[in-house]
Amino acid sequence: MIDASQLLELYSSGERDFSRVNLTKGNLIEVNLSEIKLWRANLAEINLSRAVLRKANLTECNLVGATLWHTDFKQANLIKAQFSHAMLIRANLIQSRLQKSLFVDADLRLICLEGADLRGADLSRANLSYANLRSANLKGANLNHAVLTGACLAQTDLSNTNLEGAILEGADLSKTILPNVDLGKAKFISKQVNKIGSNQLSKRIL
Repeated sequence: MIDASQLLELYSSGERDFSRVNLTKGNLIEVNLSEIKLWRANLAEINLSRAVLRKANLTECNLVGATLWHTDFKQANLIKAQFSHAMLIRANLIQSRLQKSLFVDADLRLICLEGADLRGADLSRANLSYANLRSANLKGANLNHAVLTGACLAQTDLSNTNLEGAILEGADLSKTILPNVDLGKAKFISKQVNKIGSNQLSKRIL
């Protein structure tokens, strides 16, 4: 078993594979761990604020309750990773792979998920206020009671997505793909939804 400081020493010496490592409640603020492999690692409640993990492999990683403020996960593999109750304000997940990942009750305000693959992800009750989800793939995702106030969903694929109880006040839905989605169950608190670009939008909320 290694701690955070030992991991940094090994990483600096060229080691990249830290699969199954246990760094619960560790502190790795503002470190560069690009291309690190943390497959099935236990990083619950870790603090990785402003850390760089570009192109990292965190498949099935446990990040429950983690602090990930401004963390850079661009193009990282996060398939089936667990982010429930984590804080990812302003995190960068551009073009990241997040299929079947869990974000239940996570704080995702101002997060950048542009071009991310979130097929089958569970974002129920997550706060995605002012998040950038442009061109993201959310096919089959669960956004039950998620908050998407002011979020950018332009060109996002929401096919078969569960939006029951989701709040979409001021969201940008221009050119959004919406087949098999009942937006009548979502909550458009304001009277206007920005630039809705689908003829499949339920008339009940126009």
